[in-house]
Amino acid sequence: MRKTNGFLAVLLASSVSLPDPADARPIHKKVPAHQPTAASPAVPPKAAAKPQSQHSFSATGTETVEVHASMRTANGVTNTTPGGGLMARQTAARSQSTITRDFIAKQSPTSNAIAMISSLPGVISASTDPLGQSNTAMSIRGLQQAEIGFLYEGIPLNDSINYTPYTQAMVDTDNIQSVTVAQGAPDIGAPVYNDVGGLVTVALRGPQDKRGGSVDFSFGSKSLQREYIRLDTGEIGHSGVKAFASFSSTTNNQWRGSGEFRKYHVDSKIIKKWGTGSSAGLTFSYDNWQQATYRPLTMAQWKQYGNSFNYTKEYWPGNTNWVGLRQYQRRSTALIAPVKLKLSEHVNLDLTPAYMNYSEFYYGGVTIKNNGSYFGNQRIADLNMPYQTNGVTTASSINPVPQKTGFLNTALTWKAGHNTFRAGYIYNYIALEEPIYYAPVNYSGGIANNYNKYMVTMPNGQQYRTLDMNFKHQMNEIFVDDTLKLLDDKLTLNAGLRYLMITRWNTNLIPGVTKYKVGASYAQPLPQVSISYQLTPHDQIYVDGTTAYRAPASVQVYGEVFSTNSPNPASKQASLKGEYSIGEEIGYRHYGLVNLAVSLFNYNITNNQITSSQYINGIPLPSPIEAGGKTSRGAQAEIGLRPWHHWSPYVSAQYLHATTDNNIASGLDYLPTKGKRAVQSPEFSAAAGISYDDSHIFGNFVFNYVSSQYSTLMNDEKIPGYETANITIGYRMNSIGFAQHPQFQLNVVNIGAKNYLSGFQSISNNAKATRGVYGTTIAGSSPLYLSAGGLAVVASLSTGF
Repeated sequence: MRKTNGFLAVLLASSVSLPDPADARPIHKKVPAHQPTAASPAVPPKAAAKPQSQHSFSATGTETVEVHASMRTANGVTNTTPGGGLMARQTAARSQSTITRDFIAKQSPTSNAIAMISSLPGVISASTDPLGQSNTAMSIRGLQQAEIGFLYEGIPLNDSINYTPYTQAMVDTDNIQSVTVAQGAPDIGAPVYNDVGGLVTVALRGPQDKRGGSVDFSFGSKSLQREYIRLDTGEIGHSGVKAFASFSSTTNNQWRGSGEFRKYHVDSKIIKKWGTGSSAGLTFSYDNWQQATYRPLTMAQWKQYGNSFNYTKEYWPGNTNWVGLRQYQRRSTALIAPVKLKLSEHVNLDLTPAYMNYSEFYYGGVTIKNNGSYFGNQRIADLNMPYQTNGVTTASSINPVPQKTGFLNTALTWKAGHNTFRAGYIYNYIALEEPIYYAPVNYSGGIANNYNKYMVTMPNGQQYRTLDMNFKHQMNEIFVDDTLKLLDDKLTLNAGLRYLMITRWNTNLIPGVTKYKVGASYAQPLPQVSISYQLTPHDQIYVDGTTAYRAPASVQVYGEVFSTNSPNPASKQASLKGEYSIGEEIGYRHYGLVNLAVSLFNYNITNNQITSSQYINGIPLPSPIEAGGKTSRGAQAEIGLRPWHHWSPYVSAQYLHATTDNNIASGLDYLPTKGKRAVQSPEFSAAAGISYDDSHIFGNFVFNYVSSQYSTLMNDEKIPGYETANITIGYRMNSIGFAQHPQFQLNVVNIGAKNYLSGFQSISNNAKATRGVYGTTIAGSSPLYLSAGGLAVVASLSTGF
């Protein structure tokens, strides 16, 4: 055995993640009569295309293998991934699941990455509409989406400050190649700083080798209309350059109440490859998304009104719940320029610079007194507002959140014999301005302006605001890790260390704030270690130990928001520490005709921060809750069949026991929360599905179950468990002229049209009055919930060309 030296410190940051060789096989019209076994392929060797592979290391440290083989479908379906596309093969030394085009292409084209991974073990997805268009909340192993890292093309997808992942605004479903969920162990090289609860990686379906494209036209419930077109250049001459560009337009009526959803989206990428592993690319994404917001509701309102508790269609003076005042807009632009350089036979350099520009507008409704309103802690004698009724004007409260982000991710990989060493540097800079100002509403509902013109002003001519913040964020991170393979590459040892450094500073110009200028710095070393052993070509065991860290979420942590009618802040500045976790996993995998993956996990979290929200002047603002310590333990499993006689079943399940470790402070007392079940942590969740695809007729069925979830730290209120089911049926034709395999697809979402509470708008300490540890009575506050939509039907006609 060759002697090697390597750096070892503490847990897996990268592991080789190889696709199932079966995934390279093309679809064939005729299926052989023989039945595959775990040792024999589902397609005879003479029918399979000979794959060609290229090995490279990404900036996140994962070795990727690009397998090129012929496909018979225009939308990327190969019908080779086990479980109907829900269980691609994994070898990483951590719990990890991947969905591929075999599943993605069969979902509604209006869906998004979070909605599509809801059947994977540990993943709970909550949406306000069945089409998957609005913001979709999620949790993994009882950890909220703000604790989960999201990556796309090597850059973070999460909002820079509150960590919300806007997956539907970054890439169209038609252009997603795969989505990988690392349920608990973060990647040491991932350029995120909130991945306490794992990592979700969205991979782009990049430029194709041959010139062509595809179109898709979709129609459905709530007057849905969607058009999508994609053009691929193929390789331009023999230059090694290829590109694609796509455009989609979507409109439909809101699922609940009144209002409209409208979205325009552009995806594109150009890439140049040369040598045996070098490439440079530029990815561009643009999204324009507008919609009326859905009204959250308390448990009492849900029991009384159900889904009819919505914002009103009609306006009258003083009606701040008019749907015209409850809107959301987001415009996002992203430029990503990944570069891979093979410097020598053993050394690779990855660079990913990026620039993102996000512009969000949150709209609410509020009534403002002409005399006696407050600018911070200063009382205003006369605002001289128009459209008064009894001295009060209805106004649109406007909260623009423009963010500009610069980003650089670098990694140098050196491979020598059985040893692979990696070192990297990540930099992130964010500039954000966040005001809240007000526009008068006339007697018929006309709003003066939504974009900072004709706003309410004070007697001195200064614009009237209740928040006026300027926020800056800078992150520096360095990481090193080492992978050593022994015993004929059966044994893989990995260890690494990353050091995270974050500096934030904020100013608030509103008079009466506790501090005009607030800042904070965070620094944390994060070691990781993992071991995996390949028992046989089909069986693997692994164990990992991880640490992770998340800086406090929300700019409101560093500033205060005032209301219009009080001299006191409506949200007080919180002094929160960063959230820190230590996790362990042990797992086993088997791949063959039947594929199985099981794992046990344990997490201990300190300074657990629960993401919640509160409405101030009609606008929902993030309001983190400091919940002390948390322990999460459980088991997860998934099993899927490789396509057999065109059928591919899949089952996943998770058992979770998550508890709060401390009593929570409330005023001068403490709530007796120690040992209570953690919020948003269902004890049991499961999914079962089956897929069929004979290259012409195709379809799938997926059933999900989620047990009850607590919405308060005191466990005195919860949402009931619920079940959902979706079905897809379709027919794929032979090519007709220039049309390559045109197909018809019908998606039926939420079969049975059951209305249910799907998730949480806000979490509270206790819903009912509670006796504290020291005997005082602590008043309760009602959590707010999200209501899911009913039955949705989407019909799609698509073809390649």
